[in-house]
Amino acid sequence: MTGIRLLIDTSKCIGCRACQVACQQWHSLPSEDTVFTGSYQNPPDMSAANLTVTKFVETMDTKLNWLFFKDQCRHCHEPPCVEHCPLRAIIRQADGVVRIDSSKCFPTRCSTQQVKPCQDECKYDEIPRYKYAKDGSIVVTKMRKCDFCYDRFNNSALNAHTRKPACQIACPPGAISFGNADFLMAEAKDRVSYLKTHGFPSARVYPGDSTHIIWLLIKEKDLYGQSE
Repeated sequence: MTGIRLLIDTSKCIGCRACQVACQQWHSLPSEDTVFTGSYQNPPDMSAANLTVTKFVETMDTKLNWLFFKDQCRHCHEPPCVEHCPLRAIIRQADGVVRIDSSKCFPTRCSTQQVKPCQDECKYDEIPRYKYAKDGSIVVTKMRKCDFCYDRFNNSALNAHTRKPACQIACPPGAISFGNADFLMAEAKDRVSYLKTHGFPSARVYPGDSTHIIWLLIKEKDLYGQSE
C-alpha cells in the first residue's frame, strides 16, 4: 500500500487520553458535556467535538486487566463515505488521508435522516459525526472526523519533529507511530511476532491492509468492541 499510515500499539497504551486532548486542541474543538457512566472512558463515544476517544475495556483473567483502544476514523483505502457523500465534500488524498471539505459539507441539507449517507455506509460505527452535547443542548455542525492532522505535514510554523499527527506527538509511552504505510505494516508484524513469544499469544494486526490506520491488538478484536 502506498502513502502514509498510523500504527497504534495497544500493548503500550496506558489510557492517559493525551491523544484525545491533543486532537481537540489542534482542531480547536469545544469541550463537550459528559456524565459519569460507571466507566473511566470519557466521553463515552466520538462526536463532532471528539474525533478520537480512548475506549476502556475491563477484562478478567486471573486478575482484572484493562484493554485500551484509541477509536477513530480508519482512513479506508477505498472509503465508502467518499462515494456516498451526495455533496462530494469528502476527499481521499493520494497519500491515503480521507478528509472533509467543510465548505461543501451541509449535513442538514444532504439528507433528512438522522444518520447521513456517509455515516450509514461506514463499516466502523457511523463515522464521521456532526453533533455534540454542550450546555445541555445538542449542537449540530459540519461533519467531522480524524483528518490525520494533514495540515501539520508541511506546516512551516512547526519544526520537522512535530510535522506529524498531534496524537502521536502527545503520546507519552510512544504507542502511536506515523510514517510510510508499508514500513509501518512491516513494523507491526514484527511487533506481533515479538509479543506472541512474550506473553501475548493472541497479538494481531487490525483491521489489516485495507486502512491507513492500524492497531496492534493483544486480544481478539471483539473484546475491543470491534466486529469488522
